[in-house]
Amino acid sequence: MFTYEKYLPLIAFNESSVFFKASEVFRYGFLLADITDEEGSKQLYSYHNYYVEVVFGDNYEEIQTIEGLTIDVALDKYTDSNILADEIMDLFHV
Repeated sequence: MFTYEKYLPLIAFNESSVFFKASEVFRYGFLLADITDEEGSKQLYSYHNYYVEVVFGDNYEEIQTIEGLTIDVALDKYTDSNILADEIMDLFHV
């Protein structure tokens, strides 16, 4: 049976140590995006009722930051508004 008892709320998650956050996300999170660009490498996970961004160093062995993000912040950072608008328009054009 699925339960939310083992998940941390967003504020408690962000106040935890990097080691604890990594173990939580890699154990219970769902990988949504794996992005490598000129800024570096990062991954976006869904975790409980919010998202988590993991930013890596030069290689995937070094984690620089792990931060819980609200849904609004994650959408702003990971969604191209032009592409989203095009996709929404495609939904209504049969």
